[in-house]
Amino acid sequence: MAGYLRAVSAAVGVLPGGLGREFDPPAAYLALSRRCARHPERDLLLIWSAESGWELVLEHTELHPAETLARFGEPLVPEPAEVAHFVDEVVAGRRGGGRSAHGAASDLYENLRDYAVLVLPPGRIRVSGPDQFE
Repeated sequence: MAGYLRAVSAAVGVLPGGLGREFDPPAAYLALSRRCARHPERDLLLIWSAESGWELVLEHTELHPAETLARFGEPLVPEPAEVAHFVDEVVAGRRGGGRSAHGAASDLYENLRDYAVLVLPPGRIRVSGPDQFE
């Protein structure tokens, strides 16, 4: 999931430190670095869950509760460029509403396989040459 979220974050523009995720059930939020023309005073969150996919939400404030502007729909794990296009359309006021995706957590591994990344702790990588193998 980390590789997919990194790719989507790069495509949509996320604030520094603006990525959060949960693991059980899998979910994530991205705090976007731009705002909606219709609500310039409110921050935007792009939220993904394994149960319903992507939705673009106006963040809650002291005066207003969180408000869903639009849902991406199917597929549950769209290409990052498709997510960026979705955000562009909603921010421009050309898209709203929509239905949630209906994914299955059992399919999540297959859907995210192309975005897999290897995460190693810093300082633990050792490069070996061919003469170092027995």
